[in-house]
Amino acid sequence: MEQATLNFNPPPRPGELFKFGSQQYQIYEKLISGGATSVEIQRLGCLSHTRRISDIREKLRPFLLDVKAERKQGSIYFYRLKGIN
Repeated sequence: MEQATLNFNPPPRPGELFKFGSQQYQIYEKLISGGATSVEIQRLGCLSHTRRISDIREKLRPFLLDVKAERKQGSIYFYRLKGIN
């Protein structure tokens, strides 16, 4: 195992950053469990998902984490957590 694969600082839990059940909480739960597409996020009832992603990015900045967006197809993006290097 290489040291680059070790994670001594896991991301904070959703309840540490956001109110339980809020849109940010629900989206962040999906992000820490592997990521989510923009379609999956919209199915949560969040029509302004880019604003919620911005809120999450702001809260994660002190933890040296960010949300990376990758275009999958057309206007569908896949969001996942990424460490800031």
